[in-house]
Amino acid sequence: MKRIAIFLLCLITQPVMAAMSLDKIIVYLDDQPNAREDIVVSNPDQEALYLQTEIYRVDRPGLEGEQRIRVINPDEFKLLVSPSRAVIPAGEEKRFRIMPLDRDLEKEQVYRVTFKPVVGEIKSEKNALKILIAYQVLIFVQPRNGEYRLALERKGAQLSLVNHGNINAEVVQMEYCQQQECKAMTTRGRIYADARLILEDEWVDDLTDGYFRVRVRGRELDTVEIPL
Repeated sequence: MKRIAIFLLCLITQPVMAAMSLDKIIVYLDDQPNAREDIVVSNPDQEALYLQTEIYRVDRPGLEGEQRIRVINPDEFKLLVSPSRAVIPAGEEKRFRIMPLDRDLEKEQVYRVTFKPVVGEIKSEKNALKILIAYQVLIFVQPRNGEYRLALERKGAQLSLVNHGNINAEVVQMEYCQQQECKAMTTRGRIYADARLILEDEWVDDLTDGYFRVRVRGRELDTVEIPL
């Protein structure tokens, strides 16, 4: 029997599939001792799931020159995933613990952890294509007193939201308001520390008064108002 294995990131395809699910794909952690979070990986498949993890450190997130660097050297590990690999029997689940070693950070550290299936046996009398679906978890290790601070900045005719804080903020809803009337906007996205999010609605470039009401998701949902 011939066997071909293909890795895809969060892409579901037929015909033969190594399935799994994660109970969360975004994790917030503090830079304090004993900080930890668990990710539960479930295997709904009829075959055992062979799983390994890979840790990537994200340098300059959201900025020009952003890099995702695979962490291999044990001396450079600032984020631990335990276990680093596992076998999950059919219909069962496994708990993976995430523990940061970063301490007293001035700015949020961002990691991505890939949960990647390893090819197992395919029971077939014919040639088979097995699709292995990898998932990547976004992990934020944040200063204990971290905060995002959003402000408007005009560059030429273009308006942007800038984050002058030391942790990220995800804009999930935004509207422009003048007195009691508000107009919905299309701008969405995550703003990392020191990064910016360009306002996508072209009509905002000509505004001179009013304010923006921004629905922001961090560890919790919040609403901030930013005057123009």
